Amino acid sequence: MTLMPVVALLFPLNILDRNNIANAKISGFTTTLGISNDQYNTCLMIFYVGYVITQIPSNMLTTKISRPSAYICCITSAWGVVSMCQAFTKSYGGLFAARFILGLHHFYLVFSLPGVFYLISCWYKRSELPPRIAILYGSNILATAFSGLIAAGIISQMENKAGRPAWEWLFIIKGSMTIAIALLVMPVLLDYPGQHIRSWTGMDKEHHIYAEWRIRKENAGIKDEDTESIWWGLGQALKDPKLYMFVVLQMALITAQSFNNFFPSIVGTLGYNRTITLLLTAPPYIFAFIIWLCVSFHAAHNGERGYHIAIPMIFGLLGNLLAMIVPTLGGRYFSMFLMTSGTYAPYNLCVSWLSSSLPRLASKRAAVFAIVNLMAAGVAHFYTPYAFPDTQKPRYYGGGAMMSAACLICVMMALGINWHLMRENKRFEMVKAGGEVAKTIKGSKAGHGGEATVSFRYVH
Repeated sequence: MTLMPVVALLFPLNILDRNNIANAKISGFTTTLGISNDQYNTCLMIFYVGYVITQIPSNMLTTKISRPSAYICCITSAWGVVSMCQAFTKSYGGLFAARFILGLHHFYLVFSLPGVFYLISCWYKRSELPPRIAILYGSNILATAFSGLIAAGIISQMENKAGRPAWEWLFIIKGSMTIAIALLVMPVLLDYPGQHIRSWTGMDKEHHIYAEWRIRKENAGIKDEDTESIWWGLGQALKDPKLYMFVVLQMALITAQSFNNFFPSIVGTLGYNRTITLLLTAPPYIFAFIIWLCVSFHAAHNGERGYHIAIPMIFGLLGNLLAMIVPTLGGRYFSMFLMTSGTYAPYNLCVSWLSSSLPRLASKRAAVFAIVNLMAAGVAHFYTPYAFPDTQKPRYYGGGAMMSAACLICVMMALGINWHLMRENKRFEMVKAGGEVAKTIKGSKAGHGGEATVSFRYVH
């Protein structure tokens, strides 16, 4: 099957393009454009204004798009074009507009987090989601690591080439990579099971039929039909208490990761030149990738989520505290390893946990993914850019305190959701033992099944 290799190749492109601005900052683009630290932070934030405005409608439309392969690749290419245009901005206003357009672009970019996770969940069983989402998020972490390495190479070699500063080449080269890769993989990216079957993808008609049967069988014979309106799905999502639990968990986790947009600047406080600084951003993320790998596959092997989220976040909390109090350069750099690994390792588990906690009703699942992503990757970014002002270098006490609190909230919410889902499973067991007919509960309709079926069990 070509789905996972292609998605794993496309997925990091979004991250590479988003991280350009953090790498460009230490290469002097704020000086060239004449923008202040507050204006830079506002340009980070305005991306998510556009993102939030369009997040729910764009991801509810995920279930209505019949050819995600063509749609995803074409729009990812367009994303690359818009990202590349940041190289040609000449003022704060130009950068502000470019960043806002990038955020609005997510209205069309179904290949955002909810879109890609929804597509994968249509092909793989709940038990198979964690390692595959882990692969995607692992490619995300590696992309962040290599983003610094690529930026170091470009900035050290491309300064004043063709009369352009190195930071402009950073946007041009990475944007061009996004465009080229997206167009090249379009023919081999799968659509939904049973739709637009192409033998060269490695999935013939029989494979598609089998893929649909596996998903129905896992969910007590439920077919993942999309007969309900997107507004029905939104209404069902808002009635489910699990939605609000996962919103708090995801918001806290994204807040705990808010150092990402400032990581080159944080590493820069160690006192090295800009090329060495960019090179030093890579090892913490490579270490985070290794920890992520161990945590994700151990969680999949044991079928457990809550503790595998809570324990790494404790180490993330420790990293934030050390960064604020340890005086030595070595100690501060070590704290950055704990910050990245502790907060990045459990993210894919949160996503797969959310997916496995929903019934197989496409409209509701798409709405839940959109709402959680809106609150986490959207609203959380309204305030996090302003927590790292240059005036607080080198300790960034405000940002460190905020991320420490977020880590603690993650620990408490992970354990709380774990307890809630265990209690729900016990209730299902009581229904089954009593021989009662399962009643329709939140997130399901009579005749559809899903959580209403006593054979359904939550992963906790």
